[in-house]
Amino acid sequence: MTTPKTDDWNTYHLALQERTYRIEWLSSMVDQQVMQERFLPMLQLHKPHSSEEMKRILPIANIEIKTYTDKHHYLLQGYISVTIETAGVAHPDVLYLPSKKNNYRGIEAPLEEFAESGPMEAFTESLESNVNMIRRRLMSEQLHIRNLVLGSGKLPVAILNMADNVMEADRLTYQVEQASIDHAIALLDISSFAMLLPNGTRTFFSPYDFAELPLRAVHALESGKVIMLMEGSRKALIAPTSFEDSFTTASDLFSPRYYVMLIRILRVACFIMALMLTPLYVAVSTYNFQMFPSKIIETLLVSRYRVPFSPFVEALFMEILVLIQLEAVTRLPNKLSQSAGIVAGIVLGTAAVEAGIVSNVMLVLVSISSLLTLASATVQLRGMLFFLKVPSLMLAVMLGLPGICMFWFLLLSRLFAVRSLDKPLALFGIHPLSRYIKGKG
Repeated sequence: MTTPKTDDWNTYHLALQERTYRIEWLSSMVDQQVMQERFLPMLQLHKPHSSEEMKRILPIANIEIKTYTDKHHYLLQGYISVTIETAGVAHPDVLYLPSKKNNYRGIEAPLEEFAESGPMEAFTESLESNVNMIRRRLMSEQLHIRNLVLGSGKLPVAILNMADNVMEADRLTYQVEQASIDHAIALLDISSFAMLLPNGTRTFFSPYDFAELPLRAVHALESGKVIMLMEGSRKALIAPTSFEDSFTTASDLFSPRYYVMLIRILRVACFIMALMLTPLYVAVSTYNFQMFPSKIIETLLVSRYRVPFSPFVEALFMEILVLIQLEAVTRLPNKLSQSAGIVAGIVLGTAAVEAGIVSNVMLVLVSISSLLTLASATVQLRGMLFFLKVPSLMLAVMLGLPGICMFWFLLLSRLFAVRSLDKPLALFGIHPLSRYIKGKG
């Protein structure tokens, strides 16, 4: 086997008596301190005759003895390979010593999910650390872990499940392995990998949930779900999921049941109103103006008499402006994003009204609709809401109130068709309420 042309491949020959030890490693993957302080001194002291003897004398766990053909695989995983040569002839067995460099950030507060109570620690990019955080919270022999290696980049993946959910774990394992075979690419993150799974990109509704907090992952395991963790990803994939999970936050785990039920009903109402408020105004003001009371009609006429555009163009312009503002704010540092977003919203809204581009009523409706959208719990649901407002506005301006009904019919029909691990996504209401009534929520 030839040595690859890479500058971080290192080879060192150590001659001791009649034997020569050929040591090879990747400097970008190996912790040099382990080799210099724990491996080389023991090697020079004992001068082992074989790989088996070397394995016995080294005070290091998880040492492997394989053949020379496995060298690339182990070196890329952060191992040191040691080949013993006697009289210029290499022994067939090669010792692989684990010495992976762990350049990971420490456990920090979450960036997206926020809980008023409970521990403030989030997953990191280290698979071993993430599994440890779950193990510390769920010290049960019922917790099972499956280790997989996916993609051309040989990325380590762990699938966690309780003993009662073996079928779901088998199904997720099959889907993950099949997606890895069908898309033989280097995996970047668990969010991008989820798009390769069934229904990952063919629907507005995500069939998988993501957790940044270990406590949410543990709660999902105890609720009969399966967790997937990936090396280099700071989130956990949860499956199977339901649409009800889109309105769940980490704070719900530390709140009274009656309050959680009330706040979830409020989130669902915000979801519905965010999709109906602006299209309903466009439909009524375009086709059914007589539905407004006379005083409201007078207010609308005063607000719109200088605006040269139709309500549909107004609403579409404002929704696109809100999306541009949110996209711009996400590109700014955290210290500037909040103030910049508030200032931009005030300045642009005031300037648009004074210039006669949009009406006061439309500005208020779009602002309320944006607040209702942000009141949704998950990031995936917020992005879906902003995207679905455009087709709802188009159907409202083309067909009026029947167009809004058609939009909801198409939306719900698609929701009922989506499945997560062969279970319907549209599980909402009866099952969650029964959990809270029984005191298990």
